[in-house]
Amino acid sequence: MLVPAILYKEQIGKEFQKYYYTTDMMYETGCMCNWSPEIAEYPNESQFQYAIVDKNEKLIGYLGYSVDWYVSKAYNFGLFSFDRGNILVGRDVFDKLEELIKTLHRVEWRAVGGNPACRGYDNFIERHNGTKHVLKDSIKDKSGKYHDDIIYEIVSGE
Repeated sequence: MLVPAILYKEQIGKEFQKYYYTTDMMYETGCMCNWSPEIAEYPNESQFQYAIVDKNEKLIGYLGYSVDWYVSKAYNFGLFSFDRGNILVGRDVFDKLEELIKTLHRVEWRAVGGNPACRGYDNFIERHNGTKHVLKDSIKDKSGKYHDDIIYEIVSGE
């Protein structure tokens, strides 16, 4: 279930810190930087930040994105699962994406090649006649291995 991230602000920060200096963080940032979302106490009308919680209100993930209302697009997504393999994270995220593609002209997000979430993104894009752009060997991890930078987009047919 998606709830306002401000309700779990401190816990989200601590969960992100557990992943500093890891491959999971590289999949989140697309580089060797560490990152944690700056959760706004009073988000503006174009910033959306959610804690993903289970039925017991246990924090299992984070989802954030921006909306440009003029262009009618959602972009700049940040997604992190704190409970690997929990299908509720994917279900909540894909439900939100479904909502966004029904209400906005364009939805776009990026992923780093090798991220396990890419399989779900590929299926979602295919189901919605979206497009996947692959920038080959665009990102280098700390071991020197190159990864693709993948851009996903769904543009409504209106």
